[in-house]
Amino acid sequence: MNAKTLLLSVALLTLAAPAAGRARETVSIKIGHTGTADHHYQMYLEKFADAIADRTRGRYRFTIYPSDLYGRPDALIEGCRSGGTDMVLATGSLLTAHSPKYGVLNLPFLFNNSMEACEILNGPIGREIEESLAESNLIVLGWWENGMRHLFPGRPVGKPEDLAGMRLRVIDTPEMIDTINAFGAVAVPMGFNDVYSAWRRGIIDGCEGTFTHMLTQKYYELTKSAVLLGYMHVPNPLVASKRLWDSIPERDRAIFLEEAAKMSRFSFEFQSGMDERERRRCETLGVLFTRPDRQPFVDAVRPVWDKYRHLHGGMLDRILTAVAELEK
Repeated sequence: MNAKTLLLSVALLTLAAPAAGRARETVSIKIGHTGTADHHYQMYLEKFADAIADRTRGRYRFTIYPSDLYGRPDALIEGCRSGGTDMVLATGSLLTAHSPKYGVLNLPFLFNNSMEACEILNGPIGREIEESLAESNLIVLGWWENGMRHLFPGRPVGKPEDLAGMRLRVIDTPEMIDTINAFGAVAVPMGFNDVYSAWRRGIIDGCEGTFTHMLTQKYYELTKSAVLLGYMHVPNPLVASKRLWDSIPERDRAIFLEEAAKMSRFSFEFQSGMDERERRRCETLGVLFTRPDRQPFVDAVRPVWDKYRHLHGGMLDRILTAVAELEK
């Protein structure tokens, strides 16, 4: 190799080095969720993060923040919309503020069980809702599960009349507030991580939620009553900011979507088995479950469906039709 060739080779290597370094650069992504560190949200996100890191050979590193340590759900959703935060495992009902079409999922008694919700959300109806959120710069990667919701009142309940005047904490969405009020209780909107202290101080008389909430939030210390109602399903979509999503190469986006879809199915199947285990665990802690006739509660909330039919009527009918097809 003559001197001129040697100098040219060195120059080319020097130019290539920064590009190679950039190709190997690790992208750091922060994800927040409202569950505790031992909540299955954390497990879902860790499995998702590990799968992405493995398939991309470490091109992405995730930091997962439980218990609202990255920010409260509404703030993280707004941050994703504006590009100030990366990702959030969102409390789904809070997305209604960014997509009126999403609000239909806040209505009561849409699904009889979680697996019906899984099929609908991972189908054409789910994709249509995703597209409406994308218009607000919120990119849904997958629909993850949190279980059907029940009532945890301060005393036994067998019919709607038994809830009269009882103050129950709810997620701050109009549809859920109206639903709990229609049952005869008094809906009290409040942040998830404020519930226990508010209950102890007598600000509320109970709440609604999942079996997991009863255990991880230790509601069993505050009440021994639970109503197996399955009155609402609140999904937890994994949401990324458009700013982050646009920065990810297309080949990696496909990996993100594939792994989020796998985790969606896993989460619904996992929750299905976990519900029974958690219910039995609650019973060992002294919680007594009533199993009231669902129909009087369904009848009580028909005015809620009527109130929002002008907003969600078309989508509501499509969901109910799709669910009926699944039950055939």
